[in-house]
Amino acid sequence: MKWPIGIILAAVMMLGAALTFWLYAYWHGTEEADQVHPAAAEQRTKVASQFKSPSHDEALALVKSALELRDAEQVAGLIRPGPMSAEAVVSFLGAMRELDGQITHYDWLSSVDKNGLSLEGVWVTFGPKTAKRGRWAILTPDAKGIWKLDFAAFARWVNPSWKTLLEQDSGSAEVRVSASKDTYFNGPFKDESQWAAYKLVSPDTEAILVGYCRIGSAQFRAMELLWSGGESAKARVVLEIRRPPASEGAGHLQFEISRVLAEGWVMADKPFDERL
Repeated sequence: MKWPIGIILAAVMMLGAALTFWLYAYWHGTEEADQVHPAAAEQRTKVASQFKSPSHDEALALVKSALELRDAEQVAGLIRPGPMSAEAVVSFLGAMRELDGQITHYDWLSSVDKNGLSLEGVWVTFGPKTAKRGRWAILTPDAKGIWKLDFAAFARWVNPSWKTLLEQDSGSAEVRVSASKDTYFNGPFKDESQWAAYKLVSPDTEAILVGYCRIGSAQFRAMELLWSGGESAKARVVLEIRRPPASEGAGHLQFEISRVLAEGWVMADKPFDERL
């Protein structure tokens, strides 16, 4: 009788350990974990487009050419700069090696469509300085069908900077983060029947923010749609967040999500929460 009981107890202990490890990884996972295997978190629903998508070789060549640019006058031909000036784009590219390290690899991920946009993804790996990190190089066609690199997504553009937001207590910001569902309710967001909580992380800061949406709002519906496909516990998103007044007693890293601007990191013509 001792042998069967021992085997059963051992099996139960192994299952418990596996469950504990999974729960820890789910709640305490870092952005770098998603970046090692970025394709695993992508929803591959192809958006119908009137323009032919670039092939594997064409996509890699476009990304390499864009990242090698050092002339501001050539930016418009290969890059969608978004809120950044051509000069700022070139400056960023020139400083990238010092910031991230040498580019060591390009991985073509094909369709990474979000926001109703036709997007092609290339994962750019750096090393050895930041071997576990990388950047999304996302291509999207312009009105004439010319595929260009979306630079705001590649640079993980935020406004204001993370330093200003966190150290100078800026009241609001536009951020590119990876979001996952959270269970931290405190201060003005302590009523979990009224608020939904989300952990917000970025490779560009060690701070882990908690964002809140009022349940039933357009922002709440937009956030919940990020996981409608069930592909991953984390989702990339562009958010507008605001810091509650100090009188409300919110923690330093607690923010209200005032807008959900984009599913993924590439902005469409219309904010994501307005499309609902």
